[in-house]
Amino acid sequence: MPYSYITMQYNTILVNKMKLNHFFTLFFVLSMIFPLVSHAAEADDSITRIKKRGVVYCGTNRNNHDLAYKDEDGIWRGFDASLCRALAAAFLDNKEQIEMIPISIDEVPNALHTGKIDLMFGEFPLPAETEISTNTINLDVLYNEKVMLLAHKKEEATSLEDYRDSTICVVKSSVDSYLLSNFMYRYDLNLKPVSFATRDRAIEGFYLNRCALLPGASNELRNIMQTKMKGKDYIELLPEVIGLRPVYLIADKNSLKLGIAAKWIVNALRLAEDHHITSENLPMMLGDKDLSVQNLLGNQTALWKKFRVYPQWMRQFIIDEGNFGEMYNRHLGPGTMMDLDPHESEQGLAKAKPFI
Repeated sequence: MPYSYITMQYNTILVNKMKLNHFFTLFFVLSMIFPLVSHAAEADDSITRIKKRGVVYCGTNRNNHDLAYKDEDGIWRGFDASLCRALAAAFLDNKEQIEMIPISIDEVPNALHTGKIDLMFGEFPLPAETEISTNTINLDVLYNEKVMLLAHKKEEATSLEDYRDSTICVVKSSVDSYLLSNFMYRYDLNLKPVSFATRDRAIEGFYLNRCALLPGASNELRNIMQTKMKGKDYIELLPEVIGLRPVYLIADKNSLKLGIAAKWIVNALRLAEDHHITSENLPMMLGDKDLSVQNLLGNQTALWKKFRVYPQWMRQFIIDEGNFGEMYNRHLGPGTMMDLDPHESEQGLAKAKPFI
């Protein structure tokens, strides 16, 4: 047999073997990739976890008791509790299946990641740097709360001007430190920041008189005065408002299905407000021809089902708890302990998106 023929046959076998090796290599790579994609898609079992458990765990700031507290009958009350009830009504068809988990705002990322809480309503400092470097994600801004200052009283002090050159406890790279810097620049007010790694450490520093001032959400500071510093008449809340801090709806990045559903549940409460849907006009609104309203109230069931939500959860919830504006005014608005400005969705911050 000619040598050239043998060589040609050998080369053919070698080429075919290389092609076969490439095929198996490609098959192996694809078999590794697609299971990973599949497992990644299936890994988010956050909604399944809630449905199996039969209870929604909602995080709330433990230093701000007015947002979530138990009444004399052991029933959770407050704005955060009402929001959590909306989630329970939607996911479990029972708005009372909730448990509020008071936690330190410094514990939020770990509490979400470990499943101690499903979602967080709160003043967790979530600037862009924090959101990109932790497992937490800001889903929505619920409202803005006033940031004020707690102070160790100075004799004959009548305004913040009298605290010029005083020390102030701040959390490094937080929203409060940013607001404080802008406030000092705007009013040419020289305060000396003492930086702490966490909110709890900053509060402790103020308690131990390492700083004369402590910034924070107004009602959180009131609660600190009534609990951690109860009876200490040398502590006062100054009247100046140094800025507005957003209060977020926060989820774990590995629980995006739950987070997305929760965002649209809160949006539904706002949308009900925008359409002026109340317990009084609900029967009439059930006949509204607007597609977004039909989806919202469960006349059309397909969209809510995609979120794994009971399609008609809003109907009874509106009767029991009201829309977003009614809840806000009842728990947060003027005349309440929170005493925030009137809620106005027309301002744009809380403007609802059509549910289509």
